[in-house]
Amino acid sequence: MSFDRSDVVYLPFEGFYVSGDYVQQVIEDRDGSRKLAVRGITIPAFGSLVLQMTKEHAEADSVFKAEGNVLETPVVKAVFNEKGYLESLVDKRNGRQLRGEGYALNTLLLAEEVSASWDNWDVDADCESKFRDCAQLLSSEVVAEGGVEYRIRNRYRLSAKSTLEQDVIFYADSAEVVFDTRMDWQDDHRFLKTAFDTTIHTDYASQEVQFGYIRRVTNRNTSIEKAKFEVSNHKYTDLSETRCGAAVLNDCKYAISVQEGQMRLSLHKGGCLPDFRGDKGIHECTYAFLPHLGSLSAENVICPAYLLNEKPVIVEGALPMESLLRVGSDHVIVETVKPAESKGEDSSGEKSFVLRLYEAEGSGETVSLAFGIPVKGAAVTDMLEEVQEEYGPVQQLALDFRAFEIKTVKVWY
Repeated sequence: MSFDRSDVVYLPFEGFYVSGDYVQQVIEDRDGSRKLAVRGITIPAFGSLVLQMTKEHAEADSVFKAEGNVLETPVVKAVFNEKGYLESLVDKRNGRQLRGEGYALNTLLLAEEVSASWDNWDVDADCESKFRDCAQLLSSEVVAEGGVEYRIRNRYRLSAKSTLEQDVIFYADSAEVVFDTRMDWQDDHRFLKTAFDTTIHTDYASQEVQFGYIRRVTNRNTSIEKAKFEVSNHKYTDLSETRCGAAVLNDCKYAISVQEGQMRLSLHKGGCLPDFRGDKGIHECTYAFLPHLGSLSAENVICPAYLLNEKPVIVEGALPMESLLRVGSDHVIVETVKPAESKGEDSSGEKSFVLRLYEAEGSGETVSLAFGIPVKGAAVTDMLEEVQEEYGPVQQLALDFRAFEIKTVKVWY
């Protein structure tokens, strides 16, 4: 990760806790595995952190208040309806109600979907009018409550054949609500979405593509706009006003529809051609609803989207490692670290690796790179890794980035 991460870390729990003043809580995930949720750990960018374990630790008291269908965390206040969907979600930091007109937040919608052609790829526009809240709540239970998280496990019947199990997770120090989901899908020609109908008023949705995002209108006034009833997004789609906004993050579901303040993330499509079995079986995904203060930024949306997708690597033993690289800006992302195409070693015998960075917010800046290892030389190259501008032995390098610019840097060590 190209920035220090300070999110909740989940460790396998074998009776040991982390030494230090970390807030910790033992939970059980959907597979029945016991995990230790730890809040307050900061892992350095492109580095490692060694944690000492101990048998002695007192778990923190719960910071959540639940009464009936109302849950209050230090950051948000949520009200659930009879199906476990969010009938209300208020961000306590600014008093903003996020649930807008339409469906409750995270309503599961199912529709018949028979494409005119290309069954497994196409989505026809008339499908939008067919979506209905058809899910039946089979069970709901609180499976974790403590100083780190509050976790509700819901089980739904989507149809006569398909079911869904979902952990809804609230955190003590974040407004983000995470939906850890497993589907047992056995239907043909059915399309599943989850609805996030918000109060955010904006003319544009910002939707991630590779190395940045594009802005698409949220209305349907022209034939071109009407054709964008289903569009792609990578890790996030964001709706922002000037002082607040809300984003839907995901780890593997890359289609969404947006109209006005309504975001509908596509979760599954049961096509039958060319393989009628291809979409059936167990499918897992994680998505999140993230209210934020201020408009779209790396801090508010882009970094949390990376954190949802890139989990820390946890190993036994001790491997202390300083940061390979630190970037002096949170909106310039190191997307790739890889061996150079010269197989990592030049004719001179010097080893090298390549960094690929990009500006993620759409705002240019001069950014410093600070290397954590001795560097014999560095160069800005093109995509073929052919040198364009070469530098000598430097431990810090200043680079000018334009909005959404991609740079490739070769480093000899």
